[in-house]
Amino acid sequence: MMKHQFRRFTPFQDNQDLQVHDLLTNKVADQDTVPLAALYGSPRATPYKVDGSLSTVVQSMISTGLVRLKNPQPEGLSTRGLKVVKPQATLGLLPVLILINASGLLFISFSYYVSILRYSELAFEVFFFCGLLLMLVPNLLRLISSRSSQLERLCLLCVLGISLYLIQFMVSPLHFSSYDEFLHWRTADEILRTGHLFSENPMLTASPYYPGLEIVTHAISTTSGLSTFQSAILVISAARLLMILSLFLFYEQITGSSRMAGIATIIYMANPHFLLFDAIFNYETLALPLATFMLYILVHYKATNKNYRWVIFTAWIVLVAVTITHHMTDYVFVGMLILWAATSLFRDSSGNDRVRLAAIALFGIFLSLVYVFLLKGNPVIEYLSRYFAGAFADLGKIIAGASIPRPLFATNPNIPPTPIWDRLLMAGSVSFVMLGLPFGLLILWHHYRHNTLAITFGIFSFAYPISQVFRFTNFGAEITDRSAAFLFLPIAYLLTVLITHFWPTRTQKLSRKATSLIICSISVMFLGGVVLGGGPAWTNLPGPYEVTADVRSVEPEGIQDAIWSLTYLGPDNRIGTDRINRMLMLSYGHQRIVTGLKDKVDVAPVFYSSRLGPKEMAILRQARIRYLVVDLRLSTSLPLLGFYFEEGEVGSFRLTSPISRAVLAKFNTIPQIYRVFDSGNIVIYDVRAFVDRSGP
Repeated sequence: MMKHQFRRFTPFQDNQDLQVHDLLTNKVADQDTVPLAALYGSPRATPYKVDGSLSTVVQSMISTGLVRLKNPQPEGLSTRGLKVVKPQATLGLLPVLILINASGLLFISFSYYVSILRYSELAFEVFFFCGLLLMLVPNLLRLISSRSSQLERLCLLCVLGISLYLIQFMVSPLHFSSYDEFLHWRTADEILRTGHLFSENPMLTASPYYPGLEIVTHAISTTSGLSTFQSAILVISAARLLMILSLFLFYEQITGSSRMAGIATIIYMANPHFLLFDAIFNYETLALPLATFMLYILVHYKATNKNYRWVIFTAWIVLVAVTITHHMTDYVFVGMLILWAATSLFRDSSGNDRVRLAAIALFGIFLSLVYVFLLKGNPVIEYLSRYFAGAFADLGKIIAGASIPRPLFATNPNIPPTPIWDRLLMAGSVSFVMLGLPFGLLILWHHYRHNTLAITFGIFSFAYPISQVFRFTNFGAEITDRSAAFLFLPIAYLLTVLITHFWPTRTQKLSRKATSLIICSISVMFLGGVVLGGGPAWTNLPGPYEVTADVRSVEPEGIQDAIWSLTYLGPDNRIGTDRINRMLMLSYGHQRIVTGLKDKVDVAPVFYSSRLGPKEMAILRQARIRYLVVDLRLSTSLPLLGFYFEEGEVGSFRLTSPISRAVLAKFNTIPQIYRVFDSGNIVIYDVRAFVDRSGP
């Protein structure tokens, strides 16, 4: 018989069942006459007796699950890369799905139009969710199918990833709009303006010391002549493609299945930060793809065991890039490397594997410590400790009964209550993950407990339920959402293992019920993650002006006022103002913003007080403020984010009424204060008469 050519992956698995399975599979590649039954040696579906008075359906599910648990490899030849290689790779339904993705984007663009015109939130969400589902469901159907080729799956995921990025891009296609984007724009602009790194950024003090994103953006801008915004679009698009490619190849390497890799990658997209936060101009957007690429390099080397020096050297270079790009990504992945290396000490790993894992983990620790303690002025310890100390203090008060937990789904009185369907989606998204993790861990322990990376992922996933407790705090709620971008790496793997063991492609074709269950579960996870990442009342998406709502608060009047300040007042004036005008004056106006983070001064009392008394004048002198920027629109509504100026201001998250317009206008009655600019809503006051100009 003519020998067929096979393409075969080397799964990163080393338990005994799978080793025997791989030996039998190799025999197929050589003789092509071994019966499939002999190849797989599947256990007979002998029903297990289930005690108790459970219903027949539940008994059947448990019985099926126990049978599936004994199956060493649920994936068939085609999805594992063992099928006969065809002369040419096919793209399958890719062209059709590209058209469907474009149709989904059309629905979403129409939802933005509906939101801007102040139609009901229901009308907005109908078009928005329909667009998302139109993009997600057809691609997911194709990915869970056993008929798609590896190339088609990879292309589908890349197209879907870029399409999802375009959702964020359409929010503001002409300029930056997100709060974090303005802060990083200031860092990039300082590099462009001065030609030096590590300049000052009073609103994000750590950003200048982690300039990897800004360095790449600056390089593209100076070599191409593009603006910082246009260069940022290219960087974000490239980072998104790198993330998708790294995720798919990483999961394919550790599972040995392109189908499992596709499912895991699309589950990762369901994390709350993927759609919006990790698609904006901030350092995590670049650092996370780099760190994932580093993991792929390590598992690829472990599977092939070739080109050791070059592969490890490349991983070390990528680790250096992660270190200088984002502090938290660096610390999380170094922690994962340490856990991986420690796990290898208790598993049946080779001595060389242990040495290599320990070497790169120690190198990561060395880089992090050197960068923090030897780089003069690096404020990252103070920057992070201040936030985490506040979050844990808030949690401690709740546990001790000294403070009440933050009600879930609650907003301030100025915002309509969260719709019931949004609450169900958010709760369902978290619940499906929490429900699936124990079963995924059970399968992992039964089949992959000799795999050091699988055990590492299992341990790492325990952080997910722990992180959920911070949802009940005011200052630590951000920890839950931000950690999801990292925790979904192991979560996606565990849930994929669960799905493929309960609904394998090797023994049978997926039924409509199974397909519907998988599609609905992942869709709820995805939509719930989008709602969680969309912010209160969808503040991260387009809509009419709102008070202190980040994206919703960025509009032409504020931008023009900031540009005026640069033109007529000059740069680097010390300015006190609210959260939104801070980021506009910082970026468009090139002004020196006074903040509690950098200057250890809270300027909020100057605005809240009904009169400018000795206490308020002392604040002006201490902060050496030259100009106050007052936005009279603050008096029209409560702040949507819960505070007007900074999170730690007095009364933040507990305000019951807007700040008075008369209080904001009190500066008009003080002779020593001069009004130098008035656009109707925004007024700039010169307060230098109250500042001790003899100071530094």
